[in-house]
Amino acid sequence: MTMTLKDIFKKFEDEVVRLMVRNKEYIEANNGLGWNVDLFDIRRIGAVRNFSLVKSFIKAQHLENQRDLWNTTVDLLNDSVVLDREVIEELKVDCFKELENLNNTILQLHTQKTTTVKGNAEKANKPDTTVKGNAKKAKKANKPDAKFNWQGSQTELVYLIEKLYEQGFLSPISQPEKHWLTAQHFTVKGKNLNQKNLTNTRRNSLNTKKGKPKRGEKIEQIISDAKKQNP
Repeated sequence: MTMTLKDIFKKFEDEVVRLMVRNKEYIEANNGLGWNVDLFDIRRIGAVRNFSLVKSFIKAQHLENQRDLWNTTVDLLNDSVVLDREVIEELKVDCFKELENLNNTILQLHTQKTTTVKGNAEKANKPDTTVKGNAKKAKKANKPDAKFNWQGSQTELVYLIEKLYEQGFLSPISQPEKHWLTAQHFTVKGKNLNQKNLTNTRRNSLNTKKGKPKRGEKIEQIISDAKKQNP
């Protein structure tokens, strides 16, 4: 029988529970020896270590299927009644990092497929015309420290990102992944962003009756003009 992601995740949870029970029993049995052990740390270490079951399964699948599998894993983590909330958040961050690595890999593969080397050997070896050069540029552009410095407010940035996805300028992804990638690639007036704060900004500022920031109309107009130029 073919194993699915949910099967693997269930196996991961079962292993975490097994380790929790075993370690709890061991600690209780040796309590008289004066041990001072944090049971939460033991559960956390066990969960992080055994999460490799899920990661290995996803990475063994076709590249084009991995994005959906990582997003599904985030949903499974959110719904888990076995794991501590702190552990869930830590593992979700791991998932978002894997998603970013996946995006970079797909971008580099796309660059390699679509770039053709033209001209003589001298032109072919120029960084701007070789597959290797373009791949390096793509990798450099996606480094976490190469960030766009947004000069508006955080609310305006969140609104802009939402509108870009809404209007089809960016490929659809999950809401947590949007905030993760925004935090990785943007700063606001030189200040780093936090995924949790971006989530709260969207919920508190955009899910209102007006549903847009102060300069929301200007952002909408810019996106509308861009869409007219590229229907």
